[in-house]
Amino acid sequence: MAYPAAAAAAATASSLSNGLSSIFSPSPPTVKPPKAEPDADQILRKPLRGVLKAFIRQRDPDKLVSMFVQASSASPRFGDRHDLYDAAVSRLTSFGRPDGIQAIIDAQKPFLETSTAEFAARLICLYGRASMPSQAAATFHQLPARHKSTRTFNAVLAAYAEAGDLDGLAVAFQDIPATHPSIVPDVYSYNALIRTFCQKYDLSAALDAVHLMKKHGVSPDIITFNSLLDGFHNSGRNEETEAVWEMIKERNLEPDAKCYNAKLRGLVAEGKIDDAAAVLERLEKDGPKPNIVSYNELIRGYCQAARFQEAKKVYDNLMKNECAPNKVT
Repeated sequence: MAYPAAAAAAATASSLSNGLSSIFSPSPPTVKPPKAEPDADQILRKPLRGVLKAFIRQRDPDKLVSMFVQASSASPRFGDRHDLYDAAVSRLTSFGRPDGIQAIIDAQKPFLETSTAEFAARLICLYGRASMPSQAAATFHQLPARHKSTRTFNAVLAAYAEAGDLDGLAVAFQDIPATHPSIVPDVYSYNALIRTFCQKYDLSAALDAVHLMKKHGVSPDIITFNSLLDGFHNSGRNEETEAVWEMIKERNLEPDAKCYNAKLRGLVAEGKIDDAAAVLERLEKDGPKPNIVSYNELIRGYCQAARFQEAKKVYDNLMKNECAPNKVT
């Protein structure tokens, strides 16, 4: 009998008809709603790596502040992540929102009572990255007594240095120990002050600071003398650097590449290119090992003297000595 086959054919035709009807139906298509931007609660449920990405991608500074404040309150591990603080401050700085930076740091201050001095110092340093050094000093004065230490004092100096406020750094160096006798400047503190004087070309004050630190029982280190050498060479007082080299020798300190880079810079500035070449050759032979700055100084000298073939030889030599060229090169 043909009835079963006919029934099957009819069923197939009916199914095809229904399918075509649904395809050509006048009913409106289903539109998916746009993907919502994650709110702060969603951000908090992410691992901290995801929080960092969210900070970097956030284009609304007010939302960034809100996300940061909530995330820092919700996760006990948040305070250990320097990159989260740096990313938020960097983004808010690019937005031109110092008020936002103030808001996120203010939100961290309640944690200071139970935190470490390292955490307090990090908050202070953030103001330097945002070019807000006066707020760094104000935050120092708000710290719990146990956090007012040489470590946090140095963080204030670092904030002024990073912000380029050299006068403010010198004032803070004087005022903070004067009002907090328990704070005794260490070699880092003096080096920050000496570097400031050298950048201002006030070399007499820089040398006075060296004598002051010795008077207070703080021994200058090679960083101290690097700053002095840079200061004398950058101010064109190359002949006076011999006294600095004598001080290095008297203290049995080992000059590093930075010391010799200052000497190279001074010789090049005076047009004594061959003398500079002799210094670099001696470093390659006896050490300390020259770095890219060393080679760049001599290359610059040769180029200024239109001695391009010799500049190229120095370039080839730095590659042989496993020293990678940089943008300055």
